[in-house]
Amino acid sequence: MAVQQGVPQHSGGMLAGWKFSNFKDGVFAEYFHVNDADMNLAKLPDEIPLPSAVMISDMMTTGFHGAELANIPIGGTVVVIGIGPVGLMAVAGATLRGAGRIFAVGSRPKCVEVAKSYGATDIINYRKGDIVEQILSRNGGQGADSVIIAGGSPQIMISAVKLARPGGTVANINYYGSGDIIPLPRTEWGCGMAHKDIRGGLCPGGRVRAERLIDVVKYHRVDPGRLVTHVFHGFDNMEKALMLMKDKPADLIKPVVLIDG
Repeated sequence: MAVQQGVPQHSGGMLAGWKFSNFKDGVFAEYFHVNDADMNLAKLPDEIPLPSAVMISDMMTTGFHGAELANIPIGGTVVVIGIGPVGLMAVAGATLRGAGRIFAVGSRPKCVEVAKSYGATDIINYRKGDIVEQILSRNGGQGADSVIIAGGSPQIMISAVKLARPGGTVANINYYGSGDIIPLPRTEWGCGMAHKDIRGGLCPGGRVRAERLIDVVKYHRVDPGRLVTHVFHGFDNMEKALMLMKDKPADLIKPVVLIDG
């Protein structure tokens, strides 16, 4: 039913379309099984480097889904909260969808550099004060048309709702792995009547979407390879790459391990 209702991600139950690492083991293996392969595998053109291709299949599709959910008007003001790899792709997606001003919230220099290259016009460092106050002061006291949440604890929803203008959209692509409640600020939500749309979604999959994202890269609309800061060769380096993800050194955005063969 969910497929015919337009949300195949939830076919078989909420989030049931998310197979690997959810219902199935991951793919750190020489061979692995892909469900419904004819509907989920796309041919990669030779001209797209493998590190970029890896970003297409996760970071790019997730970040772009944030921009899709956000109802970005042409020339609209967008806030992206969190500029890790997914948030950076949300910045790129917002640019592609015609955003005007894009506030990117983050502090790590490498991520800031890449955010600017993808179209961020303003960088907001959360370490230098409340992000709501910083953004509203720069934007003449006005909220944003679209706010994309790509990181943070459940409390970040409070800031996102405060930042959205009446009639604006909060798009969540952040995974909240703990806690029972996601809070909303009553007054800034207009006591529930501000027409602030709060949307959250698991990014779509499938061959057709993959082929479209591939074309975005193939025809030089976006270069997801900018996310790749560390490249390793050989399965033996898998642990080293995973430890980088855990330790998050200042120069890291994403590592990639290429299995040479």
